Amino acid sequence: MTWLQQLRNWDYGLDGIIAWILNLMEFHIQRAGILGYLGIVVFIVGLGLAFPATRGVTSLIVSGVFRMFFTFIQNLLTLLTADLIKFVGQILLALFHRTRRWVVDLIGRTRRD
Repeated sequence: MTWLQQLRNWDYGLDGIIAWILNLMEFHIQRAGILGYLGIVVFIVGLGLAFPATRGVTSLIVSGVFRMFFTFIQNLLTLLTADLIKFVGQILLALFHRTRRWVVDLIGRTRRD
């Protein structure tokens, strides 16, 4: 019995509908590859935003995911900036010591005792 026949018989179990959606998702994943996953996520988010009862929860989940993503990016950029500043500092310190040795050698060569 298909899920449409179950609905016509006043059988409102979601097993048939869930199986149909899972089969549809599997088809699109096999057909489109990684873009199939993106399409499924967009479909699920759109389905959650379509109904007023689930709109608030869906918007909280989506905003939480975006907030976590941007926090991760911000932490990553902070660590990369700290490493870059450390690297530039080490280069400047090495150049300072090299210049100091060069000046000491230059003064030693030009001294007239």
